Amino acid sequence: MTPRLNKMPFWFADATLLAAAAVLVAVGGRPLKAWEMIAVVACVAIGGWLAVLPFLKEYEADVKLAETGSLDRTMEKLTQLDTVADRIAGATGQWQGVQDRAAQTAEMAKGVVERLAREAESFAVAVSRTSDAERQKLKLEVDKLRRAEGEWLQAIGRIMDHVFALHVAAVRSGQPALAEQIDRFHGACRDALRKVGFVPVVAAPDEVYDPRRHQVADGSRPTEGARVDETVAPGFVFQGQMIRPIIVKVVDGDSSAVAGPATPRAEGVVDPDSPPSTGRVYSQSIPSVATDSGHPNPETDLGSA
Repeated sequence: MTPRLNKMPFWFADATLLAAAAVLVAVGGRPLKAWEMIAVVACVAIGGWLAVLPFLKEYEADVKLAETGSLDRTMEKLTQLDTVADRIAGATGQWQGVQDRAAQTAEMAKGVVERLAREAESFAVAVSRTSDAERQKLKLEVDKLRRAEGEWLQAIGRIMDHVFALHVAAVRSGQPALAEQIDRFHGACRDALRKVGFVPVVAAPDEVYDPRRHQVADGSRPTEGARVDETVAPGFVFQGQMIRPIIVKVVDGDSSAVAGPATPRAEGVVDPDSPPSTGRVYSQSIPSVATDSGHPNPETDLGSA
């Protein structure tokens, strides 16, 4: 009777690892942390390996058993040397004819190999040309997508600049109902764009000027410690990267506006003497979002409307 490997310990270990993976998924955070995901994958992989291992061992044992039986039969045949000797004697007379046919076969095989080599070379050249054409096509498509994305960002930026100016004009008009309707429209535009990763950001009143996320409207460099007086135009963040800083007016230490004088006004009301595209918009603080280098990306920097 052929002995068989007991699979129960392997299946038990497999079930234990799968249960551990399930527990990690059940009690882990949402989303799973990196080490939790690695642990789950490791448990499942090791469990699968343990489930397959006993079958592999049985297969190896069967192969060895078959090889042993074949070796026994071979030994039996080798013992019949007399019969083998007679057969060798008969085969010797036919060797010359076989050798001639073998030479012809070798010549034919050589020709086939040469033809296969030529075909393989031609195929490789064709594949290389096709691959180069595909790469060039994909490169063109990527360039088109990048240009389209840049044009889309430019268009959306200008539209949001105009919506911002419309909101400012509504606040300046002194009509609360109109200002509320435009504010809702502005908020709806921001929410729609936020779903695709495009987020307009504004500066909080009296916020400390930060050159990484602010830019003075007239391009001057304010003194150290200057504070934001008002937002002239919003900055834009696309997929976590600031592509245009917030355009602001600032006041230095002696409370004089760098980008022009600002008259006293109530919170949320814009300066009636300022240009139509300027004014204070939001009173809440907008979180700072910048690029890895701390400055806007010059290749995708958007100009204000």
